[in-house]
Amino acid sequence: MGKVGVIFGTIALIISLIVAGLFIFDKFTVSSPVPPPPEENQWYDTNNIAFFMAPGEAWGSLVGINIDFEVGAGQKVYFLFITDIIFDNSSIPNSYVEIHFEVDGIRWNKPTIYVTRFAVASPGGIRLSASVQHYNSTMTEGLHYISLMFRGSNVNDAIWDSSLFVQTFN
Repeated sequence: MGKVGVIFGTIALIISLIVAGLFIFDKFTVSSPVPPPPEENQWYDTNNIAFFMAPGEAWGSLVGINIDFEVGAGQKVYFLFITDIIFDNSSIPNSYVEIHFEVDGIRWNKPTIYVTRFAVASPGGIRLSASVQHYNSTMTEGLHYISLMFRGSNVNDAIWDSSLFVQTFN
C-alpha cells in the first residue's frame, strides 16, 4: 500500500496545484474593463392647472407643459403623457376629450387620447385618468420641442393634473 498511497498523494498534489494556479490566474490577471452604459437623457414637466375645452371644439394647447429635448445620432425617443380628464356634470353622454402630441409645431394624429363620457349619473361629474405613450426610432438628430394639443365637445370639461416625460436612448 505504500506505493499506492504515494501515487494518490502525488495525484492529489498535482490537482491541488492546478486548482490553485487557476484561482491565482483568475484573480490576478487583467481583464478588459466593462464599458459604461449608454448615456440616457430624460426630461420631465408637470402642471396641475385645469385646462377647459374651447368653444366649438377648437384646438387648445396645454400651456406650461412642454419640453425641449435633444436627439443624438442613432437615438430613439420615448414619450409618456399622463393626465386626468374631468367630465363636468353638465356634459352629456358621448361628450369627448381628445389629446395629441405636438412635436416641432406639428400635431401628430397618432398616438392619441380619445375619451368619451359614458354615463350622466354622477352629481359631481366624472374624473378619469388617461395616458398616452409613444416610441419613435426615426426622429432626426438635433433639438426638438414637444407640447400637447387638446379639444373637446363641452366647454365645462377639463384636463387637469398632467405630466409629460421624454427619454432619448441608444
